Amino acid sequence: GRRKLGTQPSWPGADLPPGPPPPFLLPSSSSCFSSSLPLSSSDCRMLQLELESSVPEGGPKAPKRTYLRRGINVVKIVGVIVILFTTVLLIGSAVEMKNVHNAPSTLYFYQTPKVCGVDMSANSVVTYANTSESAKAGSPVAHCGECGHCSNYNDINIYNVTKNTLTKTSTKCATKAFLGGASAVEECFDKDVGFTSDCNKCWTDNVMCDMKSCVFTCLKMILTGQRNNPNGELNDCLLCDEKLCGPAFISCSGANRRRSGIISDIGRDDEAEVCKDVDLGWWNGLS
Repeated sequence: GRRKLGTQPSWPGADLPPGPPPPFLLPSSSSCFSSSLPLSSSDCRMLQLELESSVPEGGPKAPKRTYLRRGINVVKIVGVIVILFTTVLLIGSAVEMKNVHNAPSTLYFYQTPKVCGVDMSANSVVTYANTSESAKAGSPVAHCGECGHCSNYNDINIYNVTKNTLTKTSTKCATKAFLGGASAVEECFDKDVGFTSDCNKCWTDNVMCDMKSCVFTCLKMILTGQRNNPNGELNDCLLCDEKLCGPAFISCSGANRRRSGIISDIGRDDEAEVCKDVDLGWWNGLS
């Protein structure tokens, strides 16, 4: 019998999911009318029209075109992400460098008359107003400036032994902060460097300061391969660390390589910054 327009057809294959119909369900005008399907002429004609309208113009799209279109969309998305990342990186770095240029010089840390002397009898360190005072007390000078948590033989010896590698090692440990935070950085310094516990914390705090105040500048340095200049002019990342995080680090550690009279792998103004008052071999008197 006939069916009303708009009702669900009852012929075989009518309940298949949407999409291009299988070839066997695309009857020609002759095959439809001559088939053994129990269809009236109007139903057969309606079947042809509905099946033909479900096929896209020009036939089903070729899979290669679909993959190409998807690939182009992925490239566009990646391109947008790269542009956004680069924009944020450049703006963030510019803001950080503005803060760097507005920060005071750190030369006063290396030109102070104060020295950290070693009390051999007590196996401890004492800050003296100048070298004359330390000499009167019979205390050899361990480093220039006030004493701190790194003012001991273990840490200063590490500075000396690793003077050509410590910057690279500390940079590697600093990258741990991106995923592991301060605890991962501290663990890295403990494993790969061997600072005393309190000195390790000074170095870890310095890294976390860089993550807060110099992260865009240092990321830019890593991505562009910017290196330090051998004439003492620091690259942007080291300059940012020196001026924005250096004061807190020096106050915590007391001793760093320059203050300990050690020329490191970072090109600096050695004449103005490296301590010349250190009594080399002072550790030989330790009991």
